[in-house]
Amino acid sequence: MELFTPDLGLFFWTVLAFAIFLFAMKKFAWKPLLTMLHEREHSIEEALSVAEKARAEFANLEKEHKRLIKEAQEERMKVLAEARTEKAAIIAEAKEEASKNATRLLENARAEIKIEREAIFNEMKNEIARFSVQIAEVILKQKLENKSVQQQLIDDYIKELKIN
Repeated sequence: MELFTPDLGLFFWTVLAFAIFLFAMKKFAWKPLLTMLHEREHSIEEALSVAEKARAEFANLEKEHKRLIKEAQEERMKVLAEARTEKAAIIAEAKEEASKNATRLLENARAEIKIEREAIFNEMKNEIARFSVQIAEVILKQKLENKSVQQQLIDDYIKELKIN
């Protein structure tokens, strides 16, 4: 049980050693330790402040990023809509131009057909007239050989002239 009973001499020297240690610590180490603790506390506060500022700045940057993405998507949609509109306009213009060209070609073809038809009719009229003259010549030669037939033909012709 001696281990648990305090010895007055040991107690005295322990208290004296502790007091000397405490005095030495207060004289030489207490101020630098407090200064170091204050500096550490200050640097931690600054780090927390910088971290809070960085967090706020990150939140702002994230908002700005989302806004920019939204603007880019809106611009993309706008450009796509303009491209679709322009595409439709180009297609409509091409269709209109093709329609005009087709109409012009059709009109040209109709005019050429009309000219060709008139030329063919004129040629046919000329041929018919030539054949008619040849036929009439043959018929007249046959009819005019006989004097009585000639006289009858002249009389009939005169009668027709008088009626008309």
